[in-house]
Amino acid sequence: MVLKNLKMTLKRSLSGVEVTRLYPEKIMDLPDAERGVHVLDIRKCIGCGACARICPNDCIKLVPYARGNPLKNKKQQYPQIDYGRCMFCGLCVDECPTSCLTMSKVFEIAGWNREDIVYGPEDIAVGFYSDQELNELAEEARKAEEEKKRKAAEAAKAKKEKAAKAKAAEEGEKGSGEKAAKKSEGETG
Repeated sequence: MVLKNLKMTLKRSLSGVEVTRLYPEKIMDLPDAERGVHVLDIRKCIGCGACARICPNDCIKLVPYARGNPLKNKKQQYPQIDYGRCMFCGLCVDECPTSCLTMSKVFEIAGWNREDIVYGPEDIAVGFYSDQELNELAEEARKAEEEKKRKAAEAAKAKKEKAAKAKAAEEGEKGSGEKAAKKSEGETG
């Protein structure tokens, strides 16, 4: 019996057929539907929080991150994922309205502390803006905000003028009604 097992072992070792994978040296090809570490396209994210709301383990929360698009994401809030709690269900990816959150084939998540497996936007984001692009976007956002304030001020001014005209017209009608009443009293008296 022992010789039979040794014979099988010797046969397998000499045939060149891999019995086990040499994991760190050789990583197997993963399927396209592999659910690994999340990837966030920072240029598409609007900060809606749909991923955080749908997460059954409550492992996603929105945190401030300054290197995103201030025109699309006014609050500058992006997902932070706690992989110690994540069950890699993919609901957050399915719920994302802009498809900015996806799952990669990266599956190696390790750390000495719990904080090491909490990945913030800077860890999962791709498509970063350069400093020049960020400055241009900030300037554009500032101009858009000023334009919005200007339009709101104009609308308030127009509303005030319209109310003043309506009040003047009302007083004019009231005044002409009183004059007509006095006139008719004078004729009858």
